[in-house]
Amino acid sequence: MTRTEERLADALRASAARVRDERLCPLPELDPEPARGTARRGQAAGAWRGWLVPAAAAVSVALVIGLAVTLTGVPSRVAGAPQGGRSGPIIGATGIPRYSVQVTGPNPAATTVEIRSVWAGALVASAPSPRSAGWAVAPSAAAAAPGGRTFYVAYDAERPKDAGQLWIYRLSTSSPRLTRINGGVIPQSATAGLRASMAVSPDGTKLVLTVASPLHVSGSGSGPGTRDKIVVVDLRTGARSEWAGGLDRSGRTLLIPDVSWTPDGRSVVFLALWCNPAVALSLCAEAFVPTVQRAEQVRSIPVTDSGGLLSRGSVLLSQRGSGGGTVPVIAGVVGGPRPGELTLAVLSGRKTMAGTWPVTTVERVAARTGRVLATDYRLAERTARAAGLSADPGGQHLLLTIGTQRGYLTGWIHDGNIRLLPLRQQPYSGYPVIAW
Repeated sequence: MTRTEERLADALRASAARVRDERLCPLPELDPEPARGTARRGQAAGAWRGWLVPAAAAVSVALVIGLAVTLTGVPSRVAGAPQGGRSGPIIGATGIPRYSVQVTGPNPAATTVEIRSVWAGALVASAPSPRSAGWAVAPSAAAAAPGGRTFYVAYDAERPKDAGQLWIYRLSTSSPRLTRINGGVIPQSATAGLRASMAVSPDGTKLVLTVASPLHVSGSGSGPGTRDKIVVVDLRTGARSEWAGGLDRSGRTLLIPDVSWTPDGRSVVFLALWCNPAVALSLCAEAFVPTVQRAEQVRSIPVTDSGGLLSRGSVLLSQRGSGGGTVPVIAGVVGGPRPGELTLAVLSGRKTMAGTWPVTTVERVAARTGRVLATDYRLAERTARAAGLSADPGGQHLLLTIGTQRGYLTGWIHDGNIRLLPLRQQPYSGYPVIAW
C-alpha cells in the first residue's frame, strides 16, 4: 500500500468512526405484496449490480461524504407500514436500545436467532435454534437484559409420551452461541400455539415468563381447569419459583399472554385472560372472538422466593364495559413507565365481520383507576386483529406488534409514530418472537 493509499484509508476509518448507529437510515424493506412496478425496479437493480463491484473502490470516498450529508435527512415512510409508521434517524430519541433480537426462519422447526442493530438493521450476531434428537423444538418468547446486549430466548420442547418442557437460553452480542441457563429446563410445561411472554427484571437478576399447561398443547384438553402459570428464574442461582391457581372461573380457561415488571422490580404485572373453552384459545388470545366469550384483568403479584397463588396479588385494572363487539379490549400491557402507571395496547371501536378492530391505541393509564394519562400512539385503520406490547428492561421504550390480515408489523413508538424495526426477514408463521 502506497503512502497516499494509507492516508486515504486512515481518513475513511476516521470518518466511519464518527458515524453514530442511531443516526443511520435502515435500508428499505420489500413490501410483502409488492406494489405495481416493483418487478420493473428489480430488473433495473439487476442491471446496475453488474458494474457496482468494480466501481465500489472509486466511489468509496464519495460514499462517506454522501453518508454524512444524508444524516440530516427527514425520516421516510416505510412501505407497507400502517398510518404513522416511519423509519430513519430520529432527532431527540435518546436512550433507545441499540440492538434487538428476533427469531426468524421458514417454520418453527428451522429457526435462527438474530441480533440486529435497531437503527441500521445490520446483523450483529446470529445462532441456530437448538435441536435435539426426538424433540420438536419451537421458539415461544424472547427478552432483553439491562444494557441491551444480552438476550434470552425460550423454546417449547415436545416429544411423544412426554408432557413437554420449556427450555431457556442466553446469547449476547459478544457471545452469540445459545447457552442454556441454570434452571432453564421447566418440566411439564409448554406454550406451543399460544402467545408467550418473558421479561428480565430492571436489575437484571431475575427472569419472569408465562408457562402454559400441557393441556393447551394437546388440543383436546382446553376445558375448565386448564390454566397458565407464572415462573420466575433467579439468573444468578437458577432457582425457580412459580405462581399458579387461585384465579379459576367456572367454565373458563385462564391465559396469561403478557407479563412484565413494575419499575422497582419488586412485583410482576400480568394480563389475566379468561376464555370460553368452546372457542380456539389462540383466537381468544388474539381478541378474534366476541368479547362476551372473554374477560380480562390486569393484576400484580409481589415477587418472593417461595411463589404462591396467582390470586395473592391485587387487581390493577379490569376490562372496561361489557357487551358485544364494541367493548375496548386490553390486548397487551406492561408495567410503568412510572410507579403506579400501566401502559396498554387497546383495541376499540366496532369490530368488523372479519374480526378486525378499527382503532389501536397505546395508552398510559393510572393503575387501579384506569384514568388515561396520555395516548402515545393511535392507529385508525380497520386492520388490527391482535396487538402485543413489550418494553426494554427500564420500561421506558416500547415495542408494539400489530397483527393484521396481511401479517404482523413490529416497531417502536416515538413522538406519536411507530418506527418499524428494520427486520431483514419476516418471522415464521406465528406470533413474532422479538425483544429489545
